[in-house]
Amino acid sequence: MKQFLSILVVLIALAACQSGVKKQDDSRSKIVATETANAYASVEALLHKADQLIDKEVNLTGVVSHTCTHSGKRCFLVDVDGEESVRVEAGGKINGFNRELIGKTIRVCGVLKERRLTSEYIDQWEEAVQEKAVKEDGTAETCAAENNNITKMRDWMKANGKAYYSVYFIEGKDYDMVQ
Repeated sequence: MKQFLSILVVLIALAACQSGVKKQDDSRSKIVATETANAYASVEALLHKADQLIDKEVNLTGVVSHTCTHSGKRCFLVDVDGEESVRVEAGGKINGFNRELIGKTIRVCGVLKERRLTSEYIDQWEEAVQEKAVKEDGTAETCAAENNNITKMRDWMKANGKAYYSVYFIEGKDYDMVQ
């Protein structure tokens, strides 16, 4: 009986993932958090509620802005204005993401995860950036971009009263093309 219940739970979870990926509305921009009754319209909306969805299955629609060229095991989805992004890690039925996906809209089913960057980690990162700037005469654009990111992270931590900065990503299970 316990085996039967375990198998039933797994089948229901798989069906939820598959049915969520197939769901489509006229605007083609909804995501569905299958563990909640909420629907989201963009990557930005998911990130707005991300702290409530950690370790829950989500279905997200977004435009692929980048795929990792070395392994193909990651892609980044952005919302329509390109301001917010979410990393998706290949897993489940996803073997990888090819470069042809860049610029295409996809739907991803997966589990939302969080990685916390502590104040100490960010301090060490900043030190490394400063050392790199000294070695490169301080003219490297990447140093300026990294310093800008560090400043934004610290501003967010201060505004939210947190001793860490959250980086959200999805452990992908499956995806399909929207357009």
